[in-house]
Amino acid sequence: MAVWRPAVAGRMDAMSFLDTAKQKMATWGQQAKAKVDDLKDTRAANGLLADLGRVVYRQRTERGTGNDEATIDAIVAEVRSLEQAGTDVLAGAPASAVTTAASSDAPPPPPPMVLPPPRAPLAD
Repeated sequence: MAVWRPAVAGRMDAMSFLDTAKQKMATWGQQAKAKVDDLKDTRAANGLLADLGRVVYRQRTERGTGNDEATIDAIVAEVRSLEQAGTDVLAGAPASAVTTAASSDAPPPPPPMVLPPPRAPLAD
């Protein structure tokens, strides 16, 4: 035997479904925006750290300018502000190539394969 339900109940189910969908979409939108903001902050930190590396390299190779110390201080202050805002500024930092190569216990890679030259076609 079929159970009779008023038409209003059907509308309420549809409305609650749409309300739930709207809430989920709003939540997903907020999560996506937060991830985009985190990515922007991480990229900004990476750019600042690259700039810092260039200035320090310039100093260490005796090509520095008189303004390098002020530039370093300004960059460090910006990186610190990003870090205090929650950005992990050292995430994914590559290991030093010098220490990685020196401390590696792995054998060196094999030399590339050299193929013999192609044979000349046989004469008829």
